[in-house]
Amino acid sequence: MTPLRNGFWDWAATEMGFHFPLETVLRLRRTLEDRERMRLEMLVARRTQLELAATSTLEAGGRLRESLVRGLEAGALPAVEVEFACRRDGACKAEVGRIRHATAALEKQIEHQRAVYLERSVGRKVIEGLRERQLEHYQSAMESRMQAQLEELALLRRARK
Repeated sequence: MTPLRNGFWDWAATEMGFHFPLETVLRLRRTLEDRERMRLEMLVARRTQLELAATSTLEAGGRLRESLVRGLEAGALPAVEVEFACRRDGACKAEVGRIRHATAALEKQIEHQRAVYLERSVGRKVIEGLRERQLEHYQSAMESRMQAQLEELALLRRARK
């Protein structure tokens, strides 16, 4: 502890570290940002699943059409099988249409979620910027105090001699 000019000890300045009064707000902002990021990641993963489902359905429809063409070329395909293959192909096309519709709706959700995530990220960065400025102010104040204490020590040493 070092004495001040008025005779009191400056223990608060030397014993206490940096304290950011909005630390809980910063933690909340980080939590909110993480939650929105996870929601965005879930939506993107769902979009990937839908795209894979559409691809596999398209491939199944393609294989079905190829087998139908091979059967027709062979000439030994009953009309019932042709009808069945056409209905399955129609069902594949309808399923791809439903998947694409769901993907389009999901894209809107993703864009909305990106905006929410960006908003949360900006909110966190504002609080972090405030924290950094306060930390810099604290460090410069501590350096000034340290310099004042060193100067006071030097004056006391000169006074003793």
